[in-house]
Amino acid sequence: MRKWIIVFILLILSIKIFPDNINIVNTYLKNFDSFTKKELDNILKSFNNAKNMDNLLKIVHGSILVKKSIYEWFFPLKYYYIYAGMLEMKEVVKSDFDNLLYRYIRGKTAYEIINYDFSKEIFINDFEYIYIRANEKFKENYDFGEILYKLSEIYKNNNPQKSRKFLEELKKYKSSYYYRMIYDEN
Repeated sequence: MRKWIIVFILLILSIKIFPDNINIVNTYLKNFDSFTKKELDNILKSFNNAKNMDNLLKIVHGSILVKKSIYEWFFPLKYYYIYAGMLEMKEVVKSDFDNLLYRYIRGKTAYEIINYDFSKEIFINDFEYIYIRANEKFKENYDFGEILYKLSEIYKNNNPQKSRKFLEELKKYKSSYYYRMIYDEN
């Protein structure tokens, strides 16, 4: 409960006060895997009050729509959330093609619904783009081990050699959560 209140307050403040929303995005990414349906609904309500969102808020909004689809059982509504969210994220990435953060959020979100063929393709395109283009600043701010691990998982069945290559490279990132998840014996 406390987590969503903090995210909600940061979103409201960002919409009203802060011109730079990177703190909101980082808070969203930090809690990415732990949002409940109710928390996503509450965050979406705060977006409904926002008139002119910048690209950072649009990419988060699109991501939240897709994440909300995971909880929907009514297929037309589920597909609406997926379509609207992916379309919004596509427009943001199209407007700033080389922005690794936008691609990271979109790829991370696409991985959540990886059972859809289109999302697998988007995920691979975004995470491979990040893999090729990531600089030290990106690697300091975000867990590059995630990029390597998830690409390895995607290629596990179709291209085992490529999968092993990513896992071998993951060994360089000992501070990564994904390194510890695979290689630490504790």
